[in-house]
Amino acid sequence: NQLTGVLELGLTTILLSHIAFCTGFVAIVVRARMQGMDDSLVEAARDLGATPLQAFRLVTLPLIRPGIIAGALMAFTLSIDDFVITFFTAGAGASTLPLEIYSMIKIAVTPEVNAVSSLLMLLTLALIIIASRVSFSTLRMKG
Repeated sequence: NQLTGVLELGLTTILLSHIAFCTGFVAIVVRARMQGMDDSLVEAARDLGATPLQAFRLVTLPLIRPGIIAGALMAFTLSIDDFVITFFTAGAGASTLPLEIYSMIKIAVTPEVNAVSSLLMLLTLALIIIASRVSFSTLRMKG
């Protein structure tokens, strides 16, 4: 169960593969948010004496925070949903929620599978509500 003689298949390879898979989606969402940002705000902060790190932390980061949160939610949703990547990068001892659900439904759909599915839907709904509230509060501060 060795991958190129360096990494054993397991939770590490699952994590690395999901990071590689989701990075592009997050980058697109954050980049779209940054394109709508006014560069003169960062320049004004620099003119008022802020260091580059302070300008990023106090001006840029709050403006792109909704994009970061949206990207994180998208990455979470894609990662939970993507059984194929997990199946091919998991080792013999690694067990994740999608693998457990798959092994449960191979036999029959049990009440446990229905309960886990309901909990996942509620978690996703809660995260969407939180993200929309963060986005709404950011828009309210902006306008």
